[in-house]
Amino acid sequence: MTHIQPRRIGSVEFRVVCQGWAPLELSDECPGREVDWGEERRRHSWAFGEGADWRWHVHAISVRMPWGVAMVDTGLGVHPPVGPWADGEGLLAGDAYERAQVDPAEVSLVVLTHMHPDHVGGVLDGADPRFANARYLLHEADRSYAELPDLSVYTVRSRPDLRRLEALGVLELDPDDREVAPGIEVMHTPGHTPGHRSVIVDTGEANVLLTGDLLHLPIQIAHPDWPSNHDVDAQEAARSRTTAVNRAREEEWTVGIHHFTRPWGTVTSDGWSSLADRA
Repeated sequence: MTHIQPRRIGSVEFRVVCQGWAPLELSDECPGREVDWGEERRRHSWAFGEGADWRWHVHAISVRMPWGVAMVDTGLGVHPPVGPWADGEGLLAGDAYERAQVDPAEVSLVVLTHMHPDHVGGVLDGADPRFANARYLLHEADRSYAELPDLSVYTVRSRPDLRRLEALGVLELDPDDREVAPGIEVMHTPGHTPGHRSVIVDTGEANVLLTGDLLHLPIQIAHPDWPSNHDVDAQEAARSRTTAVNRAREEEWTVGIHHFTRPWGTVTSDGWSSLADRA
């Protein structure tokens, strides 16, 4: 069983498919800003490793709606070319889905927030789609972004070849913000990448925002306007992050964050409030 238990909100069940975590340097976060990382570690100890790093989890999230199952992102397809991973557990995608008790054959919709390989790498199982019965959604700006010649070696080496999905006619590149299935809405939140999207799920009880790479650390929720070295366009990402974080606070949304050790929480006037911390 995955270290993150399934969560039911209203009529919807969410399952986190985790492939493990690796340490990332805090020096890459919030460039040009003074951050009291000791205070951040005190408030959110689960987010940090033992040194000057934070725990970068690789999560995909399944969404079981009354009509069926959707995935928001897919994780990495193979053991990632980064590490070391916690306790030697860099799970292959198939093993991670089995551990989380998510059956790829049940999935009828896959929303890809963007084209970084830790979000789209699990699309294929060998040469074939992992989710054989699904349609796949990606913003057209990120399809174009993925073909740029100057991307990092990591991105180029690890991204899947989407031409297989295109040949099968199951990849949709419509850029509009819209409801893509009953209760599931895509929202363009560019900056991390040009076509980055977030997903809003209407559970019948409350809305849930699934953020992709809009957010990486709790400090970004307290200061969404601060820049990040992870973003292609830091200013645009900050605008997208500020809009989404403010809306989540004002409308009292639950938020699921793809790279958090404890991914579920809410936005308060003080920043991030983890649901697990309240248990």
